[in-house]
Amino acid sequence: MTYNNLEFELIYECEYSKLYYNYELMMAICLAEQEYIPISNFKTMFLKVSDLIETFPIKHLIFDKRNLRTFHQPSMEWYFAIWKPIVREKGLVSHYKILPELDWFEKAVEAGKHEIIKKYGKEILKGIHIFYVKSIEEAIENLNKN
Repeated sequence: MTYNNLEFELIYECEYSKLYYNYELMMAICLAEQEYIPISNFKTMFLKVSDLIETFPIKHLIFDKRNLRTFHQPSMEWYFAIWKPIVREKGLVSHYKILPELDWFEKAVEAGKHEIIKKYGKEILKGIHIFYVKSIEEAIENLNKN
């Protein structure tokens, strides 16, 4: 797959998601392929990122959720409270999110994040930078700005 004239290698795929990596940018892209990702498949995709980071440095991650139509709080809680702190320690601190163009989805994300911070404290996201963008191309362009 090519974005902004940069080649991204397919690392992992299943019926729900794909994972790509670009060596030059040290960037991974997690791409939701379906309207819903079961939690076991969701965890597998991000654990593949964890495996990849052991071999290749990943400083930036794009999570393209545009195909999602279901918000799943247990997946989001695992992603924020368990997975992100682990990869933060391995150097993955810039997270780019591309949300579906659905007002209710964005509100669900904000409410979900609020609940996670209430449960785990603000420190859970310390050192992690989250950027909301409209496209993969925009995220790549923003790398030079951040």
